[in-house]
Amino acid sequence: MPEKPKKIPYGISNYRMIALDGYVYVDKTGYIERLEQYGAPYLFFLRPRRFGKSLFTSVLNCYYDAKEKDCFDAYFSGTYIGEHPTELRNRYLMLNFDFSGVDTDTPEGMVKSFGSITRRFIDLFTKKYGIDYVCREDDMPGDTLDGLLSAVEMETRTPVYVVIDEYDHFANELLSFRIDLFKESVSKTGFVRRWFEILKKYTKTSVARIFATGVSPITLDSLTSGFNIAADITMDARFNGMMGFTEDEVRGIIRSAAEFPGGEGETDALMKILAGHYNGYLFSKDGDTRMFNSNMILYYLNSYLMTGKAPGTLIDKNLASDYAKLGNMFDLADDTGGRQVLEAILSGETVSAVITEQFSMEWDFTEEDLASLLFYMGLLTIDTADADGSVNLKVPNTVMKELYFTYFIKKLEDEAKFRIQSGALRTAMEDIASAGSNGKFVSLMEELLRALSNRDYRHFNETHIRLIMYAYLSMSRLFTVKSEYEVPGGYIDIALLPNNRYSVDYYAIIELKYVKKGEYQESGGKAAEAKLAEAAAQLNRYAPAPELTALPKLKKWALVFAGDQCVVNEEI
Repeated sequence: MPEKPKKIPYGISNYRMIALDGYVYVDKTGYIERLEQYGAPYLFFLRPRRFGKSLFTSVLNCYYDAKEKDCFDAYFSGTYIGEHPTELRNRYLMLNFDFSGVDTDTPEGMVKSFGSITRRFIDLFTKKYGIDYVCREDDMPGDTLDGLLSAVEMETRTPVYVVIDEYDHFANELLSFRIDLFKESVSKTGFVRRWFEILKKYTKTSVARIFATGVSPITLDSLTSGFNIAADITMDARFNGMMGFTEDEVRGIIRSAAEFPGGEGETDALMKILAGHYNGYLFSKDGDTRMFNSNMILYYLNSYLMTGKAPGTLIDKNLASDYAKLGNMFDLADDTGGRQVLEAILSGETVSAVITEQFSMEWDFTEEDLASLLFYMGLLTIDTADADGSVNLKVPNTVMKELYFTYFIKKLEDEAKFRIQSGALRTAMEDIASAGSNGKFVSLMEELLRALSNRDYRHFNETHIRLIMYAYLSMSRLFTVKSEYEVPGGYIDIALLPNNRYSVDYYAIIELKYVKKGEYQESGGKAAEAKLAEAAAQLNRYAPAPELTALPKLKKWALVFAGDQCVVNEEI
């Protein structure tokens, strides 16, 4: 009798539930052994939001908790660690903290919230293990932790394993708008630093191991002198795959959760879609396996296996809200540096940087710091590594690229005080797809450029107009939109190519040219004619490319802009 398909654990970070209630589990338990073999007992490990960190901390709790000894086989049967248990299994009192809910609105509210979370998790700990300690509500968070660990030291010989999830969540919230409060909370007299100093004090006695997760090392520099015992294994190649899914792991999820009539052929087709949307993450320059975003894979498969269709949007709304603060990250850098990084990303270029391992808010926030922060957040990932220790960072996948375009368009429209209506853009794109006409789309671009020009926009040039056009075209899913698309004859400015989710009547390649408005007027239009001839020659050179000749009804458009006006829109 075939095994019953397992359920997709979308949104579930409780390992007990996954192990006992028939959910698919991607076995990451081999990393438990690897963490022990690492040597250092106090570890920090960073990954982007919704990448499986909370689930992994739940696995650690089930494995190491002295109270869960009788459940070991139920939890870990069939897993790597179930077959290769270590001597440290079920040896600890597990003290957990999750700081994702810290209130950052006011200094007083932040201290109160941090203290409330500390007390809540300590109360759970004391009730579970019978420790005689009662939190006092008016104590500072560090004093509360001090009181507990002192009581543990006196009452039991069983060592404590401290697991901290989202150690830096409050810091990331504060970064873009309350640098003063951030510095205050982690300074030498700050309550957060004091909390970690207390934790460090008890590593000499009752605290045997610590595992802390978060998104960025923003707080690490400020904590270093107060908590200089922990090793950061974030970019260690041995742990590149500890969170997120490999391609083989995604295939394993599909096999466990679905029965496809089409067999491996249907799986292969699905994998191709998933790879484009959610794959591409590499967290170590010495790593060799790219990872899928685990939350997004489960989000997509949960919809696909229940309805037979892809979800309505490619990005889970919970993850989208996490990345909604993208603009805040760019605001940390100066306007020039932030714009240069953004335009390089939107152009499909890589961004070179030596990854910042600890950020200091006492120094200027550089372009490399910005690129590094985007790397930690999962908005950029390692493409290649250079011999000098630097890496070249790129956008990992389609979903992340859409987030950049959304941010870029919002930034443009805020500057222009003008917004292109989604209905008008949708109609313009449908006109291209069904009628092979770009007139409505070009008119929308002119309206936006005119609004930007009226705001004394300083960055008009061919590259910038191409980025604007590319961003808006990419908001439609009727096409796969490529910028600087390479073919045997050169690089096409913009190509509208087939999208496997939709069928359209027309495709297009666009060559874009730009002349300054004054130059256009002084030449009596001849400057634009010269640019048109140049664009036509390029389009005719690109057209014989095999992937283009295979497309029915391919449009070849030459567009020449003079200032904020499209003075030539001609089909070649």
